[in-house]
Amino acid sequence: MRIALIGSAHPDQGGGAWHTTELAWRLAAVGHNVIIESWRYRPDSWIAAGRRLRSADLVVFALLDPSQVPSYLAVLTALAPGRPRTVLICHHALPPGAALTRTLLSHVDTVIVHSAAQAAQARELAPDVPIVIARMPPHLPQEGHGPTDLERYWDAYRQAVLSG
Repeated sequence: MRIALIGSAHPDQGGGAWHTTELAWRLAAVGHNVIIESWRYRPDSWIAAGRRLRSADLVVFALLDPSQVPSYLAVLTALAPGRPRTVLICHHALPPGAALTRTLLSHVDTVIVHSAAQAAQARELAPDVPIVIARMPPHLPQEGHGPTDLERYWDAYRQAVLSG
């Protein structure tokens, strides 16, 4: 499957960049053709990215901050017609009543969140869109969580992305 991940990624710093890069690596490791479109600040690049990604089977957006919403809406618009399946990973709480966020959530095929509280927020904003709760894999090994535990987290997370 050809998968495009859109969001902050290595060499950017922070947990979101780490997560996007790790997810790309893990999807590629099981045989998917993965490309990363890292964050771009020029609006004309958003439309170009959407056009470039029309041939993807799946486009995954990593939402870290509400400031990304306009760019993601532009990419979604440029993906049409006959757009690929789309998944939005919401890494943080969603702003209540935000019109643009509501529009973004209602225009993707699946929304992935990391908690029941986030799921409730997402359902309030986009009641007709499937919402999937996928526990966030730990960024670093933790006491009591060995490599096998990390693989279990990532296997479940990868399944949520692919089946969403």
